[in-house]
Amino acid sequence: MKTFTKSALLSATLLSFAGIANANADATIQNEYLLDETLTIAQNGAKIQNFSTLMTAVETAGLADELMGEGPFTVFAPIDSAFEALPAGTVEDLLKPENREQLVRLISAHVVPNTVLERDFDFANIDESVAPSDSVVVDIENQQIVMDTIADTEITVEKLGDNYYASASPAINDDEEPEASIIYSDLMSSNGVIHIIDSVLTPDA
Repeated sequence: MKTFTKSALLSATLLSFAGIANANADATIQNEYLLDETLTIAQNGAKIQNFSTLMTAVETAGLADELMGEGPFTVFAPIDSAFEALPAGTVEDLLKPENREQLVRLISAHVVPNTVLERDFDFANIDESVAPSDSVVVDIENQQIVMDTIADTEITVEKLGDNYYASASPAINDDEEPEASIIYSDLMSSNGVIHIIDSVLTPDA
């Protein structure tokens, strides 16, 4: 997957992917804007219409300033339909002031303190890309890359067929299926990169 600089092309791509994940997903980018690699992750994220729930959560958790900081960061960013798929009332509860600590942990579990690009997800190429890095571990036997997050959890990315999938570790539901498909990669910002995913990563408490 390659990042397009034209927002209309990105809109069409996001819409087609989201249509697979959720026929009703509004996965568009505001066409009057272009993503700008000189802007931060938080600033670019605010331009994508289908990140409205994520950006509300980021603001409520008080993480916007961090994601506008020096970085580098890699953010696995769930689209709105990913939050809608959570049990009823989950998002509303997370946004309550008394649940801020839980919200901070959830959002932080999507943020890696390093720049990890799509090419780095391929375990065969890892030695010449992001490694060596304290925040990235290569599991060649299981064909996975494991990344530490700022929440002291991990994100595992594995390649199945031609697609990449992400999971939180430790996860609430410890099964063999990955939690999220990476539906668009390498949206570059001044302080890192955004990868769009179709499900919310749910680390264990």
